[in-house]
Formats: sequence, C-alpha cells, structure tokens
Amino acid sequence: MADITVLYQGVVGREYVMNRQIDLEAMPMGTYANCGRRAQQALRFNRFCYDFRFPENREAFKTDPEAAMARYELDETDRELVRQRDWLGLVRRGGNVFVLLRLSQLCGQNLTETGAQMRGETLEQYLASRQVTKGT
Repeated sequence: MADITVLYQGVVGREYVMNRQIDLEAMPMGTYANCGRRAQQALRFNRFCYDFRFPENREAFKTDPEAAMARYELDETDRELVRQRDWLGLVRRGGNVFVLLRLSQLCGQNLTETGAQMRGETLEQYLASRQVTKGT
C-alpha cells in the first residue's frame, strides 16, 4: 500500500491506498486524491451524478431533488452538500469532479462558475486569474 498525502491549504491528511502511480511530490496544494476509502465512500454520489446522462434522471432531479437523492440512498452529509451547492465539499468527500459537473450544470452553473465557487472566488476573480489569450 502506498501512503498518500492529501494537501489542502497547508493541512496534511494521510490515507493509505493501493496505488503506486501517484507522484506525491508532483501534486499541487489543494489536490484531492480521490481513491481508496474516499472513493468507496463516494460511490453512491458519483453514480448519482453519472446517471444524469439519462434525461429522465435529470428531469427527476429538477422535479424533486430530495426524492432523486433518496433513490440513490445518498447519506445526509452528501444531501446537505448538494442542497448547499458545495461542490468543493463534495470533492473533499470523494466526488469525482467530472461527473459532479453534470450536477452543477443541472443546478444552473457553468464550468467557470463551478470553478470559481470551488476556489472560493467570485466569477470575476476567477476569470482574471485565467491565463487565456484572445483566440485560444
């Protein structure tokens, strides 16, 4: 088993996972290695988001979010994070950012709005930090 260090704002947490492909030295601050126990914990949430690929699941969430979350047996912590639209909180609990984007878009946020929220910035601050040149 490899000893994985998860870094966030100077706080170091340790978790043991079976993965030899992660270079801890290359992981930037704020990276969450969603593997091992954390990935198992988030399996229902990730499946919930993944299944938004079906129009009927998107419609069910729009109509009754609580019933949609109950159908996937999300725990109360995950449900509250969804209610709060706390995308970073869901990633910290093991949510896969790629399927989580389906949920954030369903809730009316685009990719840049979601990124800004996860960084604790306004959309304007987030956009100003992007190093994008015209035409790219």
